[in-house]
Amino acid sequence: MILSSVLPLGIFLVAALTWLMGCWLFIRRETTPSYLGLAVLLGVVSLAHIGNGLGAWDDAHRLLWQRLVLAAELFQPAAIFFAGIQFLNPAEQREMGSRYWTVRILTILGLLLAVLTLTEYVLVEVVSDGGEPIIILGAWGQVPYVFIVLATTLGLAQLELVLRASSEPIRYRLKFLVIGLGGLAGYQIYHASEMLLLLIWRPEQVFVSGVVACISLGLLSLGIVRSRFKSLLVNAYVSPQALFGAVTLIAIGLYLLVVGIVGEWLRRINQPLGAEFGVIVAFGALMALTAAMFSKSVRAEVRRLVTRNFYRSKYDYRAEWLRVTEAFQLAATKEAILDRLLDVLIKTFSTTAIVIWVFREADRRYFQARPVISETSTVESTHPVIRQILDKDKAVFVSEIQAGPVDAADPLVRMGAELCFPIHIQGQPMAFVALGKQSHGEPYGTDDCDLLYGICHHVGTLLSQAVLAEERQASAELEALHRFSVFCLHDLKNLAARLSLVAQNAEHHGHDPAFQESALRTVADTAMKMTGLMTKLSRQSFSSPAVGQVGELDLSSLIEEVVAPLREDKLVQVHVIGRLGSPMLAVREQIQQVLLNVVLNARQAITGQGSISIAVMQSNGSAIITVDDTGGGVLPHMLDNLFRPSQSSRPGGLGVGLYQCKKIIEAHGGTIQLRSEEGKGTQVQIALPLAPMTEHS
Repeated sequence: MILSSVLPLGIFLVAALTWLMGCWLFIRRETTPSYLGLAVLLGVVSLAHIGNGLGAWDDAHRLLWQRLVLAAELFQPAAIFFAGIQFLNPAEQREMGSRYWTVRILTILGLLLAVLTLTEYVLVEVVSDGGEPIIILGAWGQVPYVFIVLATTLGLAQLELVLRASSEPIRYRLKFLVIGLGGLAGYQIYHASEMLLLLIWRPEQVFVSGVVACISLGLLSLGIVRSRFKSLLVNAYVSPQALFGAVTLIAIGLYLLVVGIVGEWLRRINQPLGAEFGVIVAFGALMALTAAMFSKSVRAEVRRLVTRNFYRSKYDYRAEWLRVTEAFQLAATKEAILDRLLDVLIKTFSTTAIVIWVFREADRRYFQARPVISETSTVESTHPVIRQILDKDKAVFVSEIQAGPVDAADPLVRMGAELCFPIHIQGQPMAFVALGKQSHGEPYGTDDCDLLYGICHHVGTLLSQAVLAEERQASAELEALHRFSVFCLHDLKNLAARLSLVAQNAEHHGHDPAFQESALRTVADTAMKMTGLMTKLSRQSFSSPAVGQVGELDLSSLIEEVVAPLREDKLVQVHVIGRLGSPMLAVREQIQQVLLNVVLNARQAITGQGSISIAVMQSNGSAIITVDDTGGGVLPHMLDNLFRPSQSSRPGGLGVGLYQCKKIIEAHGGTIQLRSEEGKGTQVQIALPLAPMTEHS
């Protein structure tokens, strides 16, 4: 009896203190903006305690007061979330409007459930076995308490974010404020969970809630004193992932609430199999929810809606950059980097049409490096998109540069390319990324281009490092081979001396049959040993072209000199077309070495009957030499490495000819490119400037 008479006074006292403190904070909201959220929360808490006090004082209308208390408690999650927001800097509050949207959503849901609470579907009063009236949950009584648990959890997450984002000395002043608010939120979750489990309201809960309010009020007061009545603002940051999770949680909660309402309605319509249909609806809804959660398009659409309505920027650049750098941590080779790039692009952009094009030095085209397909597609360097990439060095929208009818054979048109972005390798645009249209039809914007720029810049740096690593490795191999060649050259010197002795003795004993037999054995033995040495040196290459004297060169006569031995070949026809009107300046020995290597490669590519065509012409101040053969061609996957040392498309080849040719041509200021189609032959085109040369290797 004493408790029943004292309890209402204690609850009214707690409500009065809470109300007075809330009014004081509301008055000081101009000097300390964070006090506004605390004032709103304390106002809602005081209303709930006023209802508890009236219910303890007026037993005859306890059910009505408890319904009003529950209605007030439904607004506490939004008030807790709003109080947490007020600790953030005003600039962040304006930028991150999503937080206020969360408060609005929680408030609207709380209002709807508060209206439901005032009906007989939530709380009902029945007579117990002892004759005492008790309050239990009605048909829809669990719905408000489920909302309180979920929504208050969001409020706690906001408070945890504020405390974690704060730094000393702000954290020292803010600690007890956040703990006090967290205490109120924690008890709300506990109380709602107890009601969900027991389904009955107990009068003792009023006493516990009053004690909890006193403790929390004391902590809030201590925190306010610690703050010395100064503004406590925190530079917090809510990532899109966290917001996406919050919105997803609310959406799933509403979805399950609707499913529960439909299922309960089916159970209560008193129709045959009504309860069974309710189970079927719930099961089907859960399966549909699971399928939607695993759907990439659904997740992308939800993220797009969240970003468009809650954020200024489409992407969380900090999180994206951490994800990108983590993805490339273990990628050291060019192939591994391209694989990881394709994976990152697939996970970042909502389009299924993603292709990575890489420049191939052999034929000076861009080929489809990723994803790898059986028949590699290529794009010419003269393609309008490529020219735009080379000229502007930024994002290129394919639709903006297409003029006239669309070429269906264009690889970029076939893949549906919408946006192309270059990748610089060692300062040159040696690759580009092509993205198709986004799945939801939204055009690519500035945020997409900015993120793609960061990804491509990072990948270009990694590819440049990989190329340098390959060059260092090749240089190390060449150096090792050069050191090894010293010993082989010593052996070759001895073998050459041996042959020299045979030649000298042949002047005096050349007609002696015994000497001839011995000389033949010596020559055969020496040839076998020289072949063995050549096998040891089969991977030898050269780091720079041979040095020679620059002079006037009659290119037409040099070509005739190179192809002269092939004129006697009955299986291969050689055709030389065109000539230069004037001589050019070059190192004869080097150009002869290049032409000889190219022509011999063409001959060796022809296994049966065929032809070799050499065309000479002058264009744009350069001599153009084109060598075509009807051989078997080069496999597409070998074209990318054909001009590298120790690479050969021919079994038993040394892999130094084309590499040496490239070095010589580049030393003369020219270019060499190779185009080949398997089964149809190969074309090598050499361009040498006709202007006088001023520097040579």
